[in-house]
Amino acid sequence: MIDTQLILKYCGVRISAQALSAAIATGVDQPTVATELWHALTALASTEAQIAQLVPTLRDALQDIERVLAAGPDDRIPVVDSTGVLQARGPRLDALIGRRAAQVEHVRALTRLWGTRHPDPAPATPAPR
Repeated sequence: MIDTQLILKYCGVRISAQALSAAIATGVDQPTVATELWHALTALASTEAQIAQLVPTLRDALQDIERVLAAGPDDRIPVVDSTGVLQARGPRLDALIGRRAAQVEHVRALTRLWGTRHPDPAPATPAPR
């Protein structure tokens, strides 16, 4: 089943997984907006999972640094990894954040295309007055 929660999260549009699956099944011989949207959602979900895997390591390294900075003269100081955990993983995080931003924009564009072909009478969020 296709998880369409990312569309709601980043686009504010509710697309049912059943409607997207049905549209994919009808376009098996050539790429469609539905298949492209599915691929974009899959890529975005993968990128977000990779970012989530980095967060605990970066958080632990930052907490060690915070403890060292907050330590008093008689406190035991945790050993800070001198190999540069933050420096080693920071560029990967930056690259993943950049990739995620591009993927979100791609999902938004595909969602707008989807909306032109599959108008939904009930928007996910009420229109401002």
